[in-house]
Amino acid sequence: MWYQHHPNLGSKVLLFARLRKRDRALWFLGLATCVSHGGERHMAITWQLASPLPGDLFTQFAAAVE
Repeated sequence: MWYQHHPNLGSKVLLFARLRKRDRALWFLGLATCVSHGGERHMAITWQLASPLPGDLFTQFAAAVE
């Protein structure tokens, strides 16, 4: 479970995401740290970004989640 301890191991997580499943392009969201995780086969990880998303990009991703 390296994702839980990655800062102590000296590794960094760079988070990329798509707005929609069918999109080919990825947005680089920045450095992230694991906040929590759950599940097994379809594990869900909650990440904390080192820097907040710009307002317009935050709005786009918030709309995509709803």
